[in-house]
Amino acid sequence: MQTINVKAINMPSKKSLQKKATKSFLEGNFQQSFNLFQNAFWLDTNDLDSKIGLFLSDMGMDFGHDAIGIYEFYQSVLACEPRASKVRIQKMILNLIEAFDNKTHHLFAVMQHNRDAMLEGYDAINYTDIKTLLKTKSFKEIYGGLPFNAKLVFSRKSDFYEFLSLLVKNDYIDALLNYIDALPQYDTELISLIEMANHKLEAKNKLKKDKKISNE
Repeated sequence: MQTINVKAINMPSKKSLQKKATKSFLEGNFQQSFNLFQNAFWLDTNDLDSKIGLFLSDMGMDFGHDAIGIYEFYQSVLACEPRASKVRIQKMILNLIEAFDNKTHHLFAVMQHNRDAMLEGYDAINYTDIKTLLKTKSFKEIYGGLPFNAKLVFSRKSDFYEFLSLLVKNDYIDALLNYIDALPQYDTELISLIEMANHKLEAKNKLKKDKKISNE
């Protein structure tokens, strides 16, 4: 006769725990969402969704607005990108959370240190030249005319973030994600850019959804 494990029968599934955890998270119950995501994580320690939820819940206890902002950005990117990109996106989000948690502010120093290696084999364009062109041309016109293998050089950290914000404002969200993904180290200043990008992605997803409904 086979033995029936009653506890196993009553044990909630990983998906069920994640669903309840997400609901608690979005309602601002970060301790409860942490506990639920933790249970889901122990059911499958390789599941990056549970890991992201666990870390964001922990972050939310001190920085609720920022944690929810990163979560919404994560969901928006997943909705726009191919399914094959999911793991890459998840790793990027985990790195962003880690950067926020460690309060790393060494991005510009790392960029300067690796500058020569980054420029090897590429056409280098100083961002100050682009800023000059912006006085008479639109950003889309300038960016669209850059050589495919062009590598931009930034003399100041503020210029780099200004460039990223211009990418967001001009709907180059894919380019923004590529720049973030290629960074040697993440910085907490990316959070505000993420919030900007998230609004753009939400509008894009809504437009796609409305178009699909109108075609049905």
